[in-house]
Amino acid sequence: MPVKGFFSRLVARLFPLTLKARMATVVILLVLGATTIVTTVALLLAERDMKSVIGSQQYAVLSTAAAYVDEQLENKRALLATLPEGLPPGAHADPGAMQRLLESRPIARGEFFNIIVFDRSGQLVATLRPDFNETRVSASAQPYFENTVQSRKGLVSEPFLSRLSGRPVVVLTQPVLDKAGDVAFVIVGSIDLQKSDFFGPINALKPGKTGFMFIMTADGVLIHHPTQSRLLQHINARPGYNRATEMALAGFEGWTEAKNKDGAEGIYAYKRLRTTGWIVGARYPTAEAFEPLIELRRRAILAASAFAAVAGVLSWFAISRLLAPLQRLRTGLAKIRDDDADIALLRMKRKDEIGELAEAIYSLTAERSEALAHARDNESLVRNILQHAPDAFIGSDQQGRIVEWNAQAERTFGWSREEAMGRGIAELMVPPAMRKAHNAGMERFARTGGGPLINSRVRVHALHRDGREIPVELSIGALRHGDEHMATAFLHDVSERVAYEEKIAAGERRARMIADSMPALVAYIDRDLRYRFTNDHYQYLLGLDPRSMLGKTVPEVFGPDLYQLWEDQISKTLRGERVHIERRSTELGMAMHMMVDLVPDIGEDGVVAGFYLMAMDITQRKEAELTQAASEKRLRLITDNLPVLISYLDHERKLRFGNATYQRWMHIDPTAVLGHTLVDIIGTHQYAKCAPYLDRAYRGEVVSFELRTLLHGEVRTLDTTFVPDMQPDGTVAGVYALSHDMTRVKAVEEQLIELARMDTLTGIANRRKFDEVLWQAMERCRRQRSTMALAYLDIDNFKTINDTLGHGAGDEVLKAFAARLLGTVRGIDTVARLAGDEFVIVFENISHPAEAAALAAKVVGAVREALELPGGLMQITTSLGIACYSGGKESQQELIARADRALYAAKRKGRNCYEMETQCV
Repeated sequence: MPVKGFFSRLVARLFPLTLKARMATVVILLVLGATTIVTTVALLLAERDMKSVIGSQQYAVLSTAAAYVDEQLENKRALLATLPEGLPPGAHADPGAMQRLLESRPIARGEFFNIIVFDRSGQLVATLRPDFNETRVSASAQPYFENTVQSRKGLVSEPFLSRLSGRPVVVLTQPVLDKAGDVAFVIVGSIDLQKSDFFGPINALKPGKTGFMFIMTADGVLIHHPTQSRLLQHINARPGYNRATEMALAGFEGWTEAKNKDGAEGIYAYKRLRTTGWIVGARYPTAEAFEPLIELRRRAILAASAFAAVAGVLSWFAISRLLAPLQRLRTGLAKIRDDDADIALLRMKRKDEIGELAEAIYSLTAERSEALAHARDNESLVRNILQHAPDAFIGSDQQGRIVEWNAQAERTFGWSREEAMGRGIAELMVPPAMRKAHNAGMERFARTGGGPLINSRVRVHALHRDGREIPVELSIGALRHGDEHMATAFLHDVSERVAYEEKIAAGERRARMIADSMPALVAYIDRDLRYRFTNDHYQYLLGLDPRSMLGKTVPEVFGPDLYQLWEDQISKTLRGERVHIERRSTELGMAMHMMVDLVPDIGEDGVVAGFYLMAMDITQRKEAELTQAASEKRLRLITDNLPVLISYLDHERKLRFGNATYQRWMHIDPTAVLGHTLVDIIGTHQYAKCAPYLDRAYRGEVVSFELRTLLHGEVRTLDTTFVPDMQPDGTVAGVYALSHDMTRVKAVEEQLIELARMDTLTGIANRRKFDEVLWQAMERCRRQRSTMALAYLDIDNFKTINDTLGHGAGDEVLKAFAARLLGTVRGIDTVARLAGDEFVIVFENISHPAEAAALAAKVVGAVREALELPGGLMQITTSLGIACYSGGKESQQELIARADRALYAAKRKGRNCYEMETQCV
């Protein structure tokens, strides 16, 4: 392989493999190896001993630091314990005494970041740092506070982030007990883990320049670390594994060597605090600790190398002198091979083994040189011819092995001459599908020296080195060389030609497929008006075989009459104009409406070589358009004359259709507002009334509703129906809207309703309206806490009038009686006829029962006056019973019953009077 040869030459150049070089190299390696081994072993022993000394030293220093931290914590706890000793008697009940106590102990301010005093409930009562606004803080839920109160002993807390200062702190607590031995106050001293001088002496004991000390809790939470951002984080918060850390968390004390999470070696030492169980740790990077030994090792290796180099130089000179005759023989051979020097250089006048070797080499070289010179001349001529051939040249023996491979073959098939020589043609360049036939042909060629492809040119596929097949033109020849037959072949790569031919053929196939699939007549016509291309649609539409049209002129295919109809358009196209036309014509006896496009084929020189034709039968479309236009005209005529407002809104709620009723009702031209939204047409106020129903219609629901609006200056009632335009996929494309003017119908309905509530004879309210009025009046009394009265009255001896004068006269009496009642009562009162001669009056807004009695007396007195009837004057009287109501739980029937009892009481008194129910409910 080329890469392998390159490395071999590189190694040979850097490390010459001469005998002299190998002998000198052995001496150098022996000296260098011996000195290096001795030096390395000695330094490794020293490093092992030194590592133990450094580790023990680190642990001793760490133990001192741990003792210092224990001592500081004990001193601070002792200081907190002495604070309550200055309290005067009775101060346990005075929170202000604690504040004065703190202010009187300035030494405590220097020992702690802050000192706070909490009462038993956890509320703050004193502080050395009032600037932190700590009055809002309660310690009742803090573990350190609860544990101190429960145990009644001081403690050291776990580290946490202070809510007051926003800094990581550790607090020490001290309970203050009252006379009963209960906790009265809790003194809390905090240590700032970032800025406190508590760890100053520890930082001074850090190992080396880059080493450091750190403190963590027994659970691994960092209390002190040179990286401030890691405080209060777990030491394993960073990803990775540190064996020394895991040992320390498991209880290990001492020193060990381990890699940190970045993979750097270091010496670790750990010591636990006696008071809190915290772990004090130190890391000393191994590279820094053993830097002197590393430097010593480097110097020792340099010294060993220098010593080996001196020994190598001395051995080089000694060996060079001994091997000088062989070197001269080697140099002579090199000059003969490289510079064509005279082979006489190989002769040496020595009588030893080297002299005999030189003479034998001289004889053999002379014979070989003569034979090679002759063969080289012949080979050079043939190779030059083949090497510069424009086609790939391959020669093979009768077994199919390659014996010749020129430069063009290398470029065509990707194999170098060295890689191809001696390999089989079938293996190297014959596709797998053709190898069986190739092997059979080679067997026949080995037997006969000939074959069907000899001395012929064929197109076949050959295999490229990367596995792809290459189309080639193959010319094979045969010759006899000694006892064997040899085959020669010239191969020309025709990939680009084949690709071009395939591209043209594929383009023609695609064009033909597209043209044949189009529902249109597609053709190409040259300047002589001869068809050069036609698609299959000619057969489908006109019954013409498209292939029979090729080469014929337009008049020959369709006749001169039809050609004259299109002659002007064809002439324009041949002048370079593009023509688009829709025309009704008769093609081969068939009446059609055609849409035709004629596109000129203009060459680069500006000459029109012909034109493309595309014609579509749009007869059905035209007929459908005409039918649709007539249908739309009829529909427009019908909708414009209907007394209904008809609209169509699209999915954006824009008007797409409106009938002429818009003009008659709203004075709006419907064509002028097409494309406008409904809210723009009817206004925001009216649209807000329609919007909920329109939303339901757009969700697919048919909706009807009534809407009162202003039309022609009058308030009109419109009955509107929204009908969704449902699509096959279930979506709503728009909404049809139909609005009917229901104003007259509504007025008639209201009149009928009112007539149903009136007495047809007298024109006053009937029993139905009376029930409604009485219920409403009683409800108002309940809400307003007011008083009303109900009068129940009839005409005295009315049966006698009917019997003597007839029912006609009786009806006249009833109408006159009703009119007299209406003229007597107030405007807010209601008079109703229940049946026959029974009447009722609802008196509202009665201030006092006496007022109701006065109204009853007025009615009785008014009736006594003679009535004017068609037959003359008539004297009648009435009996009246009245009952008051003031908003109680009494029902309508109960109130009517009380008034009825009062009426009968009046009748028993002799008629022509009133009687009042004394009870007012």
